[in-house]
Amino acid sequence: MHQSAQSLPHGNRTAQIPPRRLTSDELMQGERRIVIEHGDARYTLLVTRNDKLILVK
Repeated sequence: MHQSAQSLPHGNRTAQIPPRRLTSDELMQGERRIVIEHGDARYTLLVTRNDKLILVK
């Protein structure tokens, strides 16, 4: 039985469909800090003085 990529488990689907790509500029939109909500958790994505990204919970 053939399964569509939509019905495959996450691990198999990523092998067939490349992940969506964003630049940090697209994601940050000029900000140095953004909050990402994932379920009930909140994460902060920071751009450091050395232009590195740090994700903290």
